[in-house]
Parts: sequence; C-alpha cells; structure tokens
Amino acid sequence: MLEKGSSYITITYKLRLYHRHQDWLLETRQLYNQVVRHYEQILREEPSFLEQSNFLLLRTLEVNSVGTKEKRAKGEIPRWGLIGFPKIPLYFRRAAIHTAIGLARSQQTNRKTQEIGSDISVLNCSPVFYKGMYREFQTHSITLKLYTGLNWAWVRYPYMGRSIPEEGRWLSPTLKIGKKETMLHLPVEFAVKDRRTIEERLQQKKSICAVAFPDQDCLAVGVWMEVDGTVKDTFFVRGGKKREAQRRRVLKRLKKSQQSRQSFGQKKEGTKENAKLYQKLKQINTFYIHQVSHEILDYCKKQQISVIVVPNYKKTIPFWKYSYLKTTVYRWQGRGILRALKYKAYREGIQVTTIRPYHISDRCSVCGSPIQRYQEGKRANQNRYGGPLFICPKGHRGNVGKNTAQNIGRYFLRLFQEEVEKREQEK
Repeated sequence: MLEKGSSYITITYKLRLYHRHQDWLLETRQLYNQVVRHYEQILREEPSFLEQSNFLLLRTLEVNSVGTKEKRAKGEIPRWGLIGFPKIPLYFRRAAIHTAIGLARSQQTNRKTQEIGSDISVLNCSPVFYKGMYREFQTHSITLKLYTGLNWAWVRYPYMGRSIPEEGRWLSPTLKIGKKETMLHLPVEFAVKDRRTIEERLQQKKSICAVAFPDQDCLAVGVWMEVDGTVKDTFFVRGGKKREAQRRRVLKRLKKSQQSRQSFGQKKEGTKENAKLYQKLKQINTFYIHQVSHEILDYCKKQQISVIVVPNYKKTIPFWKYSYLKTTVYRWQGRGILRALKYKAYREGIQVTTIRPYHISDRCSVCGSPIQRYQEGKRANQNRYGGPLFICPKGHRGNVGKNTAQNIGRYFLRLFQEEVEKREQEK
C-alpha cells in the first residue's frame, strides 16, 4: 500500500486471454455499453448533476436509478429505473456509472466534440472489472463474472503475458476485445523510489549519463559524466546488425509479396499478408526498443547514476514526404527508446531530461569545430551519412556516437550552470 503523499507510477500489463466463451464476453461488453448509455442520457437530461463531485454524483445516480431500501419498501419506482435490463451487479453498475461520468464531463469540457447519438452501436466502451467482478487472480488464470445473455456466471480464463511483480498494487483490469484476440489490461501502481528533482540531485554533485542513438550497429552510446564535465566511462549498446538482418528478411518477403500481387493486378497494400509483415517489422522494433532501454537503465543503476540526459526528437519529418524514408519508417528507434526509458527510469527513481538537439552530432565535443565523417556522402555500410568515425580540422577524431553523447552531456551541464547563475543574480 502506498503511503499518503508518496509519488507513484502506473504501468499497464497486457494479458492475452485464451478464447473461451467469446459470445459471453461480447454479451458482457454489449450490456456494459447499454448501462453506460442509460446513465449518460441521465446526465444529458440533468446537466446540473455534473456540478457535484464524482463521489456524490455516483450516489445521486444510484438513488435515481436503483432507489433506496426505504423507497423500495414503499414500492416507489425511481425516476430513471433500470427497466428492461437484467439484474445488474453492484460493481458492474458502478464501473458503468464512472465511465458515463467520464463521457459526460469530457463532452461538457470540450463543447466542440460532436455529441454521441442515441444509437448504442456508436458507444464502444471496454468493460472495467471492479474487485467484485473478478476473483482468483492467479499466476496464469483469472475468474471473471460474465453475462451469458440469460444470467451471470463465473468463468475461469487462462492467460499469457508478462509476469506481474508482487511489489506493485493491482488496480481494476479492463477487457479489450479485438477481432482476433482478447486482452485484459491490468494497471499496476508502483511507488517511486526517489522523488528529488534534477536540480537537487546535481547540487549534491551527482553524476549524469548522456545518451545518443546513432542507429548503426551501435543502437545507443552512453557517457558517464561528472557535474564538471569529466568523462568517467563510456558504454555501447550494440545489436544493430542483427536487427537489420531480421528486418531485411521481412522486407524481402514484403517486396516479393507486393511484386506477385502487382503482377496479378491486385493492390500492393492493404492485404492481410502485407499487414502481417508490417506487424512483424513493428514487433522487431518494439523488441529492440525495450532491450536497449533496459540495458541503459541497468548500467545507470549499477553506477548509481540518478540523471539521464537525452536529445529531444519531438519535431520530425513525415515519412510519406520523402521516398527514401518509406523503407526506413520502422528502422530508427530513438523516439521509442526515449518513451520506454522515461517511464522505466521514473519507477527506479532516475530522472530523464531532454535537451534541444542543436549541433550535437556535427560538432567536435572537444573544440566545437565542424566534424567530417569517414565516407561521408557515400553509402558506406548502408549508411548515407557516412561511417561511425569522424575527424575535425584540429585533428580530434573518434567515434561519432560517443562524440554526440559528450556534446549532449556538456550542453546540458552548461545550460544548467547558466540557469543556476541566473537565479543567483536575481537574488
């Protein structure tokens, strides 16, 4: 149990349920959306209810739909009773009410949002299972309470997925029903080990780790630096050649499939076979994203580094504007690694910060002169930007990834020092 006032992070674990009584799952989702629609219409008719807090609003909706013991004893019928519905379990109803409240508040906040019509098919909410709707949550199975179309039944579902750690606090799972698979999304809440800000860490002379993503055989390069800019160690995360070999096999199959379909006058894209191949490329990309982020985090934990500095790659070029990028849309993984690294590091008490990628890869980290990469302008080792080594006009040379990581770290430390001096002058 988390202490009051402590920081926490929520990570969702996706568990794949084995197909069993799929029609019951669909019946449960349909009933859930019907109940959500019922309460959403109540809030549409009485918008003044939304002025209450969620706790009081829940009570108000239950009183006006189910009634109280005293009213039921007198035979009074609630204004918005659940007429025409089967018997609705308490926690099933409350989950639907909270979903309806969320829909109503979002419509109230954003007036430009188009209102949902009365057709229930438009509403496609995923059922949330509160604690009374599931039980026997074991390592490889869970028992869910489902609506069969006639009554409610407890059904045990085996599942497969990542093992759930015991130190976290499990929240209510959500049922996601797809065309080919059924997933159970389980949010797990973890306490954050270190809540200090980056400024507090650096004031205590804590070291930093600056990371660059060259995207060659070296997927990531990290530099362990002291606050004064001294480099203590460098580590490389390799695996780019192995990843490219896996990608080439899939791309070869994709090209062959497109050529064969084109010869028969069929569309090149949009087929099921091509969709599977693109999904395979995405899976390869996701695997290396998590592998690289894990290796970076493991190194920082081993060296007790509490601050990671990475470049901010928010502004991107749409891949469909340039033909040469269409074949590499699933290749570069820097942004994916950043997203995975941020939430994984925060859980371990490590802060991840970003800097603007301004001249971090085309300047020498020692003298600041423009660098030139070996074989630049030629397709050396399938890299149009040149090889992994560089040289500058003053004779400094070395690895491009390491040079970029050093620029990232020193640029961040310089900005931090300027900010500290500015605050001291204002005082």
